[in-house]
Amino acid sequence: MEKQKEKKGKKDEKKPKIAIVSLTSCEGCQFALLDLGERFLELVSQTEMIDFRLLEDEEDSGEELDIGIVEGNPATKENIKTLKDLRKRSKLLVVLGNCAAMGGIPEIKNYQEGANTIKHVYKYVQGIENLEVKEVDNFVKVDFTFPGCPITAEEFVKYFPLLLKGEIPEIPDQPVCKECRAKGNRCLLLDKKPCFGPMIQGGCDAVCPSSRMMCQGCRGLRKTGNVKAMRAALKNMMTDEEFENTSEIYGLRDDIEDRENL
Repeated sequence: MEKQKEKKGKKDEKKPKIAIVSLTSCEGCQFALLDLGERFLELVSQTEMIDFRLLEDEEDSGEELDIGIVEGNPATKENIKTLKDLRKRSKLLVVLGNCAAMGGIPEIKNYQEGANTIKHVYKYVQGIENLEVKEVDNFVKVDFTFPGCPITAEEFVKYFPLLLKGEIPEIPDQPVCKECRAKGNRCLLLDKKPCFGPMIQGGCDAVCPSSRMMCQGCRGLRKTGNVKAMRAALKNMMTDEEFENTSEIYGLRDDIEDRENL
């Protein structure tokens, strides 16, 4: 009888299995999590961590996962295989950060010289993979995205417990401007300084505008973001070329073109 109770107790204490997997990235989003310190450790203590190379050295056993979390861009064939394998193993697949969600800074290559860009990096290019940069959702189904470059750690603290319950959170459709107003920031647009804030998904605590830097859109377009109105508002502050160049920094350009073609 006691043994049966012991077995039942162990079964009741079963924790969700998660893995945080790196593709091609700077791993800045994962360091944003580690910067949470004890709060991050408290969160992951509710789970069984199968893979997170910044914290452990053991090989991933390849078992089934409740949540697979991926940071970075699938920039190589090996990355793509890793990503597809993770999707197959995971009940939920969560994207961490701008590179995985929008292509990130690596996607600048697509807008510039494309295949020839590699010649500026490597002296000998033979045998070097040079795939077109694409977001994670071009390869697999994504259940939820933590946006940003890097992600907002507080947002992770807020939404991760819901994911552990199997629920898909919904980030409110509000612009970066709302956070600027809450912080008492003077709007850059009033000073004739360009800013993408009105069309960009908020949730970053307006870090860039608070430093008097324009929002460049690392969190992506809001569902109701008005690109046409944003272009018109910025017409006297930046040239069309400057607008395009800025939208390329975090992979925003593709999304803008898709929105304008609707």
